[in-house]
Amino acid sequence: MDEDLRVAMLAKALASPVRVRILHVLEQGERCGCELVPLLELDPSVISRHLAVLSRAGLITSRRKGVRIIWSLASPEIPRLLRCLETLSCEKEPV
Repeated sequence: MDEDLRVAMLAKALASPVRVRILHVLEQGERCGCELVPLLELDPSVISRHLAVLSRAGLITSRRKGVRIIWSLASPEIPRLLRCLETLSCEKEPV
């Protein structure tokens, strides 16, 4: 895959506040999708769609544990990426 396309996919995946919140939750450790429902106060189907976007972008991975799917960050660099974006967003007022 072209590197520019890959970066664009990552940016698109990070363009949702819900997906950024999911990444922040997963920074604390792996979670079952069912654990995200009360934390995010969203319908399970909505969370599932957001998890799919993050997974396709390569930001999270999953593994099966019995009937549950356990989600985790795909790279230890993701928290650093989030901190960089937060720093950039605080440097300028939104237009």
